[in-house]
Amino acid sequence: MMSAIFPLLLVLTSTLIPATPAVKVKRVALDQEFEIRVGEDARVGDEGLMISFSRVAEDSRCPQGVECIWAGNARVALRLTRGRSRAAWLNLNTGVEPKESAYRGYQVKLVKLNPYPKKGRGIRKRDYVATLMISRR
Repeated sequence: MMSAIFPLLLVLTSTLIPATPAVKVKRVALDQEFEIRVGEDARVGDEGLMISFSRVAEDSRCPQGVECIWAGNARVALRLTRGRSRAAWLNLNTGVEPKESAYRGYQVKLVKLNPYPKKGRGIRKRDYVATLMISRR
């Protein structure tokens, strides 16, 4: 009896548990601006360099339609790896330094972060898109 139930359970669990979707890694080039969304990964040419846009750690930019004393700042958290080296975290800003940082012979620059806040509208985390540029130092 048990030998007949086990295959049935195996079939049921394999059809009920969704398969993990394949992670799509976009290819980007050195010295060219590229866009990356929160949760996305990018491979820089044949450099063996991977960059992941982890999250927006802060967004205090002054919304359009509002008068502010300070323009504000947005800070993005990026995870970088090269080959088998240990991952490094970079926090780059739109309004204050650092807006760019070095990693293992590369310069990583945050060009801009969209969307820009608007009065009375929130921004969902998944809607953020960073424009970055990576070059050799």
